[in-house]
Amino acid sequence: MFSPLENWLAARYLHIQTVIRKKKVYIAVTHTLGSLLPFVIIGSMLQAVSRSIFMQNGFFYSIYHIGEWLPAARSIGQVMNALSDITINFSLFLGAFLFAKYLARLYNLNDGIVGWVAMLAAMILQVNLLAGVSRINIGSSLTNNGGGVHNIFVGLLVGLTATQAYRGCAWIASHWQHAPATWQEETFVTRGLHAVFPVSVVLAVAVGLSLLISLTGQNGFAGLLLYSIALPRWAFSHAIVTIMLITLWNNVLNVVGLSGPLSPFSQLTVDSTQSSKNLTVALKTGSLNNLPYRVTFHTVYDVYGAMGGNGMTLALVVAIILLSRQPDRRKVGWWALFPTLMNFNDIALVGFPILFNPIYIVPYLLAPLVSMTVGWMPLHFGWVPPVVYNTFNTGPGFLTAFLGTNGNWAALLTSVLAFLAGLLVYVPFIRIDNLAWLQTLTGELPTQQQEEAKLSGEELIPARPHPAIKKTESY
Repeated sequence: MFSPLENWLAARYLHIQTVIRKKKVYIAVTHTLGSLLPFVIIGSMLQAVSRSIFMQNGFFYSIYHIGEWLPAARSIGQVMNALSDITINFSLFLGAFLFAKYLARLYNLNDGIVGWVAMLAAMILQVNLLAGVSRINIGSSLTNNGGGVHNIFVGLLVGLTATQAYRGCAWIASHWQHAPATWQEETFVTRGLHAVFPVSVVLAVAVGLSLLISLTGQNGFAGLLLYSIALPRWAFSHAIVTIMLITLWNNVLNVVGLSGPLSPFSQLTVDSTQSSKNLTVALKTGSLNNLPYRVTFHTVYDVYGAMGGNGMTLALVVAIILLSRQPDRRKVGWWALFPTLMNFNDIALVGFPILFNPIYIVPYLLAPLVSMTVGWMPLHFGWVPPVVYNTFNTGPGFLTAFLGTNGNWAALLTSVLAFLAGLLVYVPFIRIDNLAWLQTLTGELPTQQQEEAKLSGEELIPARPHPAIKKTESY
């Protein structure tokens, strides 16, 4: 049975789903994320395994001293990291290609050409052309300039803009280019020739914008966008209200596909002045009592608010596995479990998905705040010591407090309570998601099969006898 609050939330959510599933952009976004999923799963597994097992500061590498009995461990890790770069760190460009491709189908455009021109435009915008065009410069620009899942919004934005620009240029070109009089005259060659003008315009504009971005000194379009919304350094005061507000802002950016200021791998919070002073005092006195800064971003957010990555994603993954009635959700949850334990939440972002999904936006924002409150209270009253010692970035989040306090059991208990609090935040929303799924099965919401039909081109393109080329085929 559902509580009154759950019934109210379910009604609101089902209404939102009914509305947004009719939008072309939302349909294309959902299909883009679904097509990205296999690459994200492979890349996330490679990242989690390489950084936790085969890297020098990895969790399992350090515990089991893997480097001592497997001399080639670091070489294996480097190879796996390179493979993960080809998958995870190219998600932005794959997203631009897929999003533009699906939009092109909905607009009756050549989906293959539009997809490719969008991906090329995204790559051009990420390369610093003023630094010189070389394989080294291009390779480092494409893999290191924020091209991963956490900045997928940039790829979608480029895909949308490229599609609309191509659409407008194709309309202009149609007024002076020769159009086939009959369907027999339409061939792959004529379609390619008609695309020369819109493709040239889109790529030329991308080159011009890339040159302008290079003048700013930022790392590509993604770097410029993140810089424009970045918080100033002085905003990171270590008051609990500030920590909560910045965490909220960080996770708002996450759910729309942008990386925020906080990350388990950014070292922004660990390397703060307050954390360094805490560590110095602890090493001098040999005690975790009377530290100058008990409440910091590191002792509150890193330790209690980012288990499994931003948004307390580990709590969501466990809740999905235990409570979801949807087979696909549970399968994604099992795939995401190990990477999320190692603080890689890309699979959850794309697979459930969390990105652009109204049902998971609210708990993704609330769960870290609730978990940090649970961790902050005993810290504030001196019931548990703050974390001061360096821990593993790729270790399970619920062990960070225990390891970072040199084995304090009260800190471990607080971590478990914070994790359970985050889990409880997600539970009612998973129940609502189950209800929405049941409504979909009974036909009260547009089904996935109906959405697929919209992208197949069958309902969008008038049928003609014996067509030489299907409009949805890639060129």
